[in-house]
Amino acid sequence: MMRTGLGTESPPGTPSFHPTDGPAAERLEAVQQENQALGRELLRCYEQLNLVFDITENIATLRDPDTIRPALLRRFGEMLSVGALLIDQDGTCVTADPGDSAGQRLQLDPARVHASLAREIELVRQTLHARVPSSDPLMRTALAEAHVLLGALRQPEGPAAVIIALRHGGEVPFDSGDILATESVLGYGGHILANAVMVRHLQQTAVETVRALANAIDAKDHYTSGHSERVGWLARLTGAALGLPEPQLQILEWAGILHDVGKIGVSDEILNNPGALTPAQFNEMKRHPRLSYEVLKPVARLGPALDAVLYHHENWDGSGYPEGLHGEQIPLFARIIRVADTFDALTSTRAYRAGFTWEEALAVLAKEAGRTTDPHVTRAFLAALERFRRDRPAQFRARFAHAITGATPATAVGAGAPAHSTAALPKLGPLTPSGGTP
Repeated sequence: MMRTGLGTESPPGTPSFHPTDGPAAERLEAVQQENQALGRELLRCYEQLNLVFDITENIATLRDPDTIRPALLRRFGEMLSVGALLIDQDGTCVTADPGDSAGQRLQLDPARVHASLAREIELVRQTLHARVPSSDPLMRTALAEAHVLLGALRQPEGPAAVIIALRHGGEVPFDSGDILATESVLGYGGHILANAVMVRHLQQTAVETVRALANAIDAKDHYTSGHSERVGWLARLTGAALGLPEPQLQILEWAGILHDVGKIGVSDEILNNPGALTPAQFNEMKRHPRLSYEVLKPVARLGPALDAVLYHHENWDGSGYPEGLHGEQIPLFARIIRVADTFDALTSTRAYRAGFTWEEALAVLAKEAGRTTDPHVTRAFLAALERFRRDRPAQFRARFAHAITGATPATAVGAGAPAHSTAALPKLGPLTPSGGTP
């Protein structure tokens, strides 16, 4: 009997077997290679699936349509290890940033790529399905022997854009796994982009509606026409002087434009009262910051501006309203708007007084710093305004003609109204029953 190596013996006449014997060994080796290939493919699919989830998760957190597409394409290029990435849209083919792709970089002329793949590009645009185009010698030559994968990225409006992924000819060709990943990433990315654009349109509509309301307030209080736009501009100017970044400057400008929308709930009799306000009228007017807050609260995009709108009548020394906050308890944006609002109120003609001149208004602000206004913000405002006057004299004269003309402010409210004297300027406090800052 023959031992089998397993502690037993085979019956007499059984042929011996060795793993290195001819056809059997070849079949075994083929099976092992196939298992290894399947293992590598499974690992690659797993890694690719993780990348798909990672990309879609990160892209889903973005809100600005202008940042979503480039971010999506960078991660897409990295996922496929491309050598070049192009986007074909509206008859134009341009290069896109492939991110930190591990692929060997390719330098190809976008116009030549488009000409070589025009029929395939239109097919993908129409079907919205990713594909590896069947190549011919002319196409391979035109594309420097690069491997090609095309995918469709839906656009919020108009035909889909076609993403062209190119991989160096010496690297692994695109396969069915790459096609599946492309459709997953670009399909989901297109939905995110469409949703972001829809949200932006809704938010823009909401902001425009509220802005129209602000204009309606200015029209309702005819003595302060243009006041909201000017406060928004002055607030942005001050914020820039304080070093705030652009996104915050935009929010600050919105807050300045919309700070008085709550006056829609204040009667015309109070808004245009040429005399002293009664205590009851004064209390009614003091409601407008809270009313403004409530009007703007449903508009999600204006959320960061709400505190500025609510607290823009708070004073540095705590004597303001609606809550009597003081110092740095008052949000920075509210402190900025307090200064800008005060300056424009002083230089505007009101029902109960003529407008102050430029010099008079600056003198009041300098005197009130540390009492009604934040001294640091006031200094930044005054410095920014002086730079604007010095560097842009023509624009300065256009914006502040009402405050720098040679005519006395009295002519705006009647021949008998007195001009202001910088020697005896009134203190600036919260709105009082006898008049004062609105």
